[in-house]
Amino acid sequence: MKKQEWTAGLDHIDPALVEQYVKQKEALAQKKRKRSFWLRAGAVAACFALILGAVMVAPLLKGDKPMPPAVSTVVSGNKLTGKQELLYGDYGLDESTSNEIIISHGFWIHTVVEAEVVEVLPDTYYCADYYYIDGSRFSVRVAKLRVIDAIRGEGLPSEIYLRYAYYGTDIFEGYERFIFSLSQRGVENFLLVNQTQGRVDYFPNMFDVTVGDLGYGSVIAFNDGKVDASFWDSANYLSDKYSNTGWVNNYLSDPDRYHYPVGYNSTIAEAKERILARVASSEYANDCHYVTAEDIFVSDEQKELKAYLQPSENNTFSSHITVGSEGRVIATYTRLINGFSTNETIVLNSFEGENGNIKRYGESFSPDDLAKAPDIGEAMAGLNLPELQPPHTELKDGMELKYSRAQGFYRKVDGKVYGIIRIQWRYYVDAKREDDKFYFSGYVMDDCYYLYDTEGNVSILEREELREIIGDDYSVLLRFEYNSMLFKY
Repeated sequence: MKKQEWTAGLDHIDPALVEQYVKQKEALAQKKRKRSFWLRAGAVAACFALILGAVMVAPLLKGDKPMPPAVSTVVSGNKLTGKQELLYGDYGLDESTSNEIIISHGFWIHTVVEAEVVEVLPDTYYCADYYYIDGSRFSVRVAKLRVIDAIRGEGLPSEIYLRYAYYGTDIFEGYERFIFSLSQRGVENFLLVNQTQGRVDYFPNMFDVTVGDLGYGSVIAFNDGKVDASFWDSANYLSDKYSNTGWVNNYLSDPDRYHYPVGYNSTIAEAKERILARVASSEYANDCHYVTAEDIFVSDEQKELKAYLQPSENNTFSSHITVGSEGRVIATYTRLINGFSTNETIVLNSFEGENGNIKRYGESFSPDDLAKAPDIGEAMAGLNLPELQPPHTELKDGMELKYSRAQGFYRKVDGKVYGIIRIQWRYYVDAKREDDKFYFSGYVMDDCYYLYDTEGNVSILEREELREIIGDDYSVLLRFEYNSMLFKY
């Protein structure tokens, strides 16, 4: 820890507490033992913010109006718990942060329905159980659909949900009917974090459009029984960026050439006829993606898992459903505790008949493990993220904070349950000359880790110290070098 960081922290903490910590730190260093700072659970609740100020905190931003952190609260089962992720900086959570790449236009035939949009839910959501590699997420909205006709896909319920990105709540207004080509996301407990309300919502029968963007062909709007091409005027989010403005006119002007279900002035009946003809030809039809629990839990062993996957007060499993070759269903269930991810994953691969198999990854959590799991949500709630300073980075002129982020995880190692909070910083560095070398613009990153055990202890660890406990778990441990800039020459 740098001397100036200690000096800044001493103004905000009891000197006796600092002295006690320094003596402990020096004694441990002399014995070449791990650098740990252990506290009992009661002391953590009372002093957590102050201790952070002593061991690693100094004000980061000097602006008059610092940006407030974006906080996401996650629910597992019936229990409202702590913050799953804290974000601070200009790294916002909004509808423009999607990393989805549109690779083609068209109408891919999976599950296809004629439906009306009953309601677009007013809140914004994001996925609870995964993030992109660079840490970004994309906000989505949810529309409730009433299925009028299942053009392709047997057993569809009359009410399904559509998850879509980019657009507001008015994107479907002004149209009587739609034809959707859909791909299913999950069964029974597909989780979306309700960003607006600060909770997790469960959605049965959740779908996406198969091309990824509403304006790229998998959604066709109708008025007065005929195609209404005006829908694409407001549903082409990336058209200008990727120079794709001409595809709509091409498809509608010559649908036979482009194998599109409709042209200008096509009726709903004509669209259905063309879709079913393409399905019959099998040349352009993909596997139908509508599945139920009966399609997933095929073998006796798989059926026994249904009880194991049931949610409890602080525990649930998120589900992700895909369809492989020959209609084979692959269901992946990942355990969440107190709203935070674990590495316990169960994959059910359902072949025809009684040959469904099960693969397990990570250690299983017993009911006793769940009862003893440390509540890292409370610790996350006590973090004052804007005031935390990176432990390995010397801040210099020209360095601009892009974001700092805190994320929580649970891991079970050698029968012991740990809660982990990872804090990461990312700074933008302007090009400059230093020591006769020229540095192009790049980024500097830093991190630290808090480890909680079932006895109520918490330690602040270096990355390599944590690696000795949980192993090479790169979903938790970051892998960049300290004080290194990208694009450095």
